[in-house]
Amino acid sequence: MTSAARTISFGDFVSKAELTFPPGDRPAPLVVLVGGSGPENLDADDASDGATSRGHLFADVARSLADQGFAALRYNKHYVNGLGDIDPRFGAELTMPQLVDDVHSAVNAVANDPRIDPRRVYLYGWSEGTTVVAAAANGMPNLRGIILQGVVGIPWREGLIAQWERVVRPYLRNFAVDGSVGAAELSRARHGDGGVVAHELVGVLGDDVSSARTTINPTFDPDGNGRIDLDNELPTAAVKFVDEQLAGGLFRLYGAPSALPDVTAQAAVLRDLPILTLHGENDSNVSVDAARRLDRALAANGSRDHTLRTYPGSGHSLSAAADLQHDPIGPIRPEPLVDLGRWLRDHESR
Repeated sequence: MTSAARTISFGDFVSKAELTFPPGDRPAPLVVLVGGSGPENLDADDASDGATSRGHLFADVARSLADQGFAALRYNKHYVNGLGDIDPRFGAELTMPQLVDDVHSAVNAVANDPRIDPRRVYLYGWSEGTTVVAAAANGMPNLRGIILQGVVGIPWREGLIAQWERVVRPYLRNFAVDGSVGAAELSRARHGDGGVVAHELVGVLGDDVSSARTTINPTFDPDGNGRIDLDNELPTAAVKFVDEQLAGGLFRLYGAPSALPDVTAQAAVLRDLPILTLHGENDSNVSVDAARRLDRALAANGSRDHTLRTYPGSGHSLSAAADLQHDPIGPIRPEPLVDLGRWLRDHESR
């Protein structure tokens, strides 16, 4: 395996990229890796200052692809310079249609490299990136197929609200006293053994949740008693929080007018493309039911080449995950990488 550093112009931003090749002199099919939510670097790790690794997913996928005969292109997300170095425009100006344009720019940037075959291109999207590659597929005549990992197969709002019900509320029950949590319980939950989604969303329930100075976010404590009732306050407050964040906060990218449709809503325009969907059954970000919903929609729209692979005991990054509340978004397991290579080789032999 060999790698080459590249740069890709996204118009108002130049992204650092890496192109990975298999051994040999023949031009290789190209797989373009498109990352998930947040300010991700080319390895699909969270580049926020002080953030924890997300398992170097794309580094592992690129290495596996090269070992199996495929070139891989991965790049820093728009406005991400590297770990701990994010342009302020990321949170204020980025839109999902820009991310679609970035895919086309990335493919064009390497089209003349003699080590790849530009007539044999695949798009691989993870999480948020699944909606991006689905939209980018339109107008790409040399596209041979798309791979969807942790697919956003349900509307953004539905999925974001579901995280509270599927992950946060069950996780907090481990720390609750008489069905509610206060500052002390939130601090213990924040320091507990929960996965990435559990920890991140517990973190918005108050200020300084990781310290002894925790104060409850009033959105989640409407009666002002300093505690969050998990059954009578949290569900309604979570919906209010999601709607506020979609309107211009943390989830601004997934609100109108920035968002792309979920992949199931794009099923009709994908019906003529080969599609491989890989989804962990313990995915804390998006339920495996979203992948099944997409698969049914592809069938209903006449797709003749759609494959769904689900993985028990695996989470959003297809790492080991004991359950929804303990999804670490760690290193990808070998089985999905084997399945990916087998699917790609099968479609290259047709």
